[in-house]
Amino acid sequence: MVRKLNVVKTFKIFIVIMLFIGSSLAVINTTQLAQNLSAKAQLPTEWPSVYFTNGTAYSYNENESFIGNVKDTITIALVVTNLTNNLYYDPANPLIAYPLGNLNGFDVQMSWDPTILHLLDYTVTVPVETYPDPVSPSPYAGLLHEEIFELKNKTDENGNIPGAETSDTLAWFSYAIMPGAEVFNGNGTFFTMTFNVTKSGACSLKLTKVDLSGDGGTVKVVKCHKFDGEFRTADAPKASFTFWPDIGVIDKPVIFNASNSYSPIGGVSISDYVWDFDDGNVTTVHDPIIDHSYNHTGSYTVSLIVEDSNGIRSSPKTAQVSVVNKRNVKIAGVLSSAKVILVNRTIDITVRVEDDGDTDENCTLGVYYNASLVDWADISTTNWTKIGGSNVSLLHGGFSIKIISWNTTGVPEPDGIYYVLANVTTVPYENVNDNNMTSDAIVIRSTPLHDVVVENLQVGWSTAFKSPVLDGENTTFQIAVLNNGTENETAVHVTLYSDDSTLESWNASIPFGKTVQLTFEESFDPGYYNITAQATIEVDAYPDDNLLNATLHVIKLPKVSFTVDPETPSVNQTVTLDASATYHQESGASITEYLWQIYDPSGTVVNTTYGADLTSITYKFGQEGNWRVSLSVKDSYNIEYKHERPASSVYQTEKTITVKTGGAGFPIEYIVAIIIIVVAVVAVLEIVIRRRRQRVKT
Repeated sequence: MVRKLNVVKTFKIFIVIMLFIGSSLAVINTTQLAQNLSAKAQLPTEWPSVYFTNGTAYSYNENESFIGNVKDTITIALVVTNLTNNLYYDPANPLIAYPLGNLNGFDVQMSWDPTILHLLDYTVTVPVETYPDPVSPSPYAGLLHEEIFELKNKTDENGNIPGAETSDTLAWFSYAIMPGAEVFNGNGTFFTMTFNVTKSGACSLKLTKVDLSGDGGTVKVVKCHKFDGEFRTADAPKASFTFWPDIGVIDKPVIFNASNSYSPIGGVSISDYVWDFDDGNVTTVHDPIIDHSYNHTGSYTVSLIVEDSNGIRSSPKTAQVSVVNKRNVKIAGVLSSAKVILVNRTIDITVRVEDDGDTDENCTLGVYYNASLVDWADISTTNWTKIGGSNVSLLHGGFSIKIISWNTTGVPEPDGIYYVLANVTTVPYENVNDNNMTSDAIVIRSTPLHDVVVENLQVGWSTAFKSPVLDGENTTFQIAVLNNGTENETAVHVTLYSDDSTLESWNASIPFGKTVQLTFEESFDPGYYNITAQATIEVDAYPDDNLLNATLHVIKLPKVSFTVDPETPSVNQTVTLDASATYHQESGASITEYLWQIYDPSGTVVNTTYGADLTSITYKFGQEGNWRVSLSVKDSYNIEYKHERPASSVYQTEKTITVKTGGAGFPIEYIVAIIIIVVAVVAVLEIVIRRRRQRVKT
């Protein structure tokens, strides 16, 4: 019998296939969308979950396995839970939303060890209208609403399924709803499978692919968790291992310990440990502890299978091992809030901890003071008393600032010099030499101290304090005054002098251990000036550090110019650009570099020439139009034109040169000679014509 083609249904099927393929191939990392979280003790609830069940055991708990004996018949079901009409917005890009349900199709592939489990039968429980009640051992009804289109329904225990995700895929089921059918939410069952247990051992029930297609997000791949399952016979051993360090370093050993692997049968021991380190190295050893070094950075899936003394093997136990180039945390700075403090008072110790390795780190900071003399050759011999500490979490390449308060009550010597030691715990395979750092000396006194110090005096142009200052610029002065005593000073008098004249004065209040910054601006004529900053208080234990001097130099500006010969050249005529009249007005200064730049009529730089002796150059302008020539100079103070320094604009000058179409041009004397010749020729012709006329008359 010949069946008639249903055009409408065929078109619907085409649409389904295209939509489903588009959903499955959406540019999303499906390993991120369907994470293997088998280490969780219970189901996560923020997304849907796909997992195996036999009615009592669940594959999302790694301590639960499906257990049977040889010749047993077992049935399992693959289910999905928590499908909802909600969206998940990507934290990295809130414009992208993933559906968490509204299921309109699925593509599921799985594998198992057919030498242990032989597939007897299976039932794909689609659609829910056909399977409205749970099919044992699943607690849930079927999946998807009719009308349904079957894309793939294939099993082959030889693994010969063309197009499958992996070569060991033994079952592939893919279904979608037809356009117009209702989407599915809630809990449901993909399929049930019945196996015969053919021999002792264990194997993974591995989901080699899980794609759920949803309707409602900008990208129609449902974000979900997936969990592989495990079957083992009652006598099969269980593989388990730990490793150190948690993150490896290239060319350094990672130590793997499988001592927790076991056989459930008394008197049966583990005889072999089969390690696959995911870098091409597969090793079988008898000892549960082994180390392995990686030559390249990356993430490796390490797998362990154990075999007992009866020759029965476990299913693989896997773990991800990350390997980086470098791990290192270090102390990058230790500062105290005061250099001098009265005993029994509190100061702050600020510590900077850095991670200059290639992975995030967690470490512990400890801060100590010396309770005995410091042996700088070996600070570990010093008696260090702990002040405090902190846990530190660092992003790789980042830093953390920790402030630890130190109350100086109880120091051994009330009048003495102390140091603070900051120490951070080491991470595996790091440079331990930078895990410690000491502060500068801290003086602890039993009696009050009054002392102010002019720490710094900066003089120059702008807050960058460029020197010398150019004629016409304001000079900026900045004074740093430190209260180096133990008491708050409320009447600090600060004066700024130029030679013997007062430029400015301030009255300041400065807490102990703190510094105040004072700023002033003034314009000066060219010349040299002796600048002094002085700070005074009523009683100062050390007045010698109350004053600082600096020299201000203000210079005259250069005169920058050049000539153009000829001034209005023709195309391709040789032109001389001469800056020999350029000079520096400051005595003893000179021009050390000339930079010529030539711009064509479009504004493009077509020639750049620079050098110490280039007071003149020649150039041929290749087309008519207005050309621009710029001359910039640098002087013996290394000053040149910078747009952010307006007064330096005199270090640059430019001219516009109009180039006309024509020959190479003639010198003026040639033009005069031509005119004389023309006049002479005209005069001779006039005489000849007159003589001929006279002859005709006669």
